[in-house]
Amino acid sequence: MMHELNLVSGNRSISSASLTPWLLLKQFGLGFNEISIDLLRDDAIEKLGWFSPSLKVPVLIHEDVKVWDALPICEYLNESFLEGRGWPTHQKKRASARSVCAELHGDFSAFKQQWPMQCHLRLVARTDAALDREIARLDSMMSCCRRKYGDGGDYLFGQFSIVDAFMAPFAIALDSHGAQLTAPAAEYCQLLLSNPYVLEWLYEAQMEQKQTHNSTVKLAKAG
Repeated sequence: MMHELNLVSGNRSISSASLTPWLLLKQFGLGFNEISIDLLRDDAIEKLGWFSPSLKVPVLIHEDVKVWDALPICEYLNESFLEGRGWPTHQKKRASARSVCAELHGDFSAFKQQWPMQCHLRLVARTDAALDREIARLDSMMSCCRRKYGDGGDYLFGQFSIVDAFMAPFAIALDSHGAQLTAPAAEYCQLLLSNPYVLEWLYEAQMEQKQTHNSTVKLAKAG
């Protein structure tokens, strides 16, 4: 079955930017085709050149429209297919959700560099002062949003919204590194990690890693 939406994405194991719009599409039941690019292959840039003006993922292709970068993709989906349901309906909640999402998207450089999303790896939780500050900031952000805006549901602003899709890769990374969080933040992270579509992504990441491992073993034996 063909769909009018096409999402160009990267590896399940490492492409946190791809997870965000993929999760939004899944959560709201929007049918789409997925074009997966193995970013670890030598010819990845060549393949990306067919789809991505930025030579990066993700890219959303809708008829003759191309949108790249996770945040504008989510905004495009919200405007074109979700009738605004991608953000909270209440104006105050919506303004705060957009502000939080902008922070997650454009900030937290120490976290993204030192604790990138690597699905199913249990990693040594080494930190420095910059990373500690950003972990504490994420914890505070999750806790405060749930306390102030979380009525009407279990997600940051009650019902699932774009900001939760952006928080999902952070939750995976925090879990992988065994971060010590306050109870409200830890509960929210577990909610994201138990989301059926996040579990689907993690399962596919596990299968991807097994396939890569098996291919490596076969090459080593052949050599």
